[in-house]
Amino acid sequence: MSIHKVEGIILRNQPFRSSSLIVTFFTREAGKIRGVAKGVHRERENRQAGFEIFTLAEFIFYEKKRSDLHLISDATILESNDVLRVRLESIAYGSYFCELVDELTEVQDPHPRIFDFLQTALKYLPVISPERLTLIFTVKLLGEMGWIPYTDGCVFCDAKPLERGYFSIKQGALLCDGCRSKDQGAPAISPACLELIRMYSRQEMASCLERASSIHAVNELQRLLTQFLNYRLGKILRSRRFLESVRPSLRNT
Repeated sequence: MSIHKVEGIILRNQPFRSSSLIVTFFTREAGKIRGVAKGVHRERENRQAGFEIFTLAEFIFYEKKRSDLHLISDATILESNDVLRVRLESIAYGSYFCELVDELTEVQDPHPRIFDFLQTALKYLPVISPERLTLIFTVKLLGEMGWIPYTDGCVFCDAKPLERGYFSIKQGALLCDGCRSKDQGAPAISPACLELIRMYSRQEMASCLERASSIHAVNELQRLLTQFLNYRLGKILRSRRFLESVRPSLRNT
């Protein structure tokens, strides 16, 4: 078995046997890694902190050639991100970021930009509007994975410029008035929302974070992207269900 040392962000962990964990973390160099951390909960030895969700750590793991479940021998915390685990809001949104990365990426498929997107999103979560941050992160992640909706023109007739139209969830693209009949269930998309998704997909994440956005456009884009992701994934993510269930209480805090 070959030995590797990498920096990664914990996406999730789950109990394994009596004292171990199966840990999934995302790295800049190697993409998503899954491994077993043995003896985490042994008597007089609790190493759970190094494997908490949101934690940035340096991992040493032994790569198994015939399995994608490797052996993690050590985790040194670089950034604990404890601040994200003390408020319900940051737990809900941070968990969604991590589950979305886990769901959309394959094991050991490097995407350095996704690592940077996730690290930036977790960094700014305590200080930026979580709804806007979630949209920016989602659009950037979809773009990196080749899932970004087509917004340059009508997907069928390529009519341009298209400053208003309909968002086809099935096609992941825009429709003009003339082609709406090809997907009559496609909801209308406003010019402000269309401008927002174009900006988020084309500009760097830092620039997007600095730009103010209309709350109406943000809410509209949030609804459309949620429908789009649910359709493409064929399910609603558990973290999304949790986020929607606690959203009313977050508004009252």
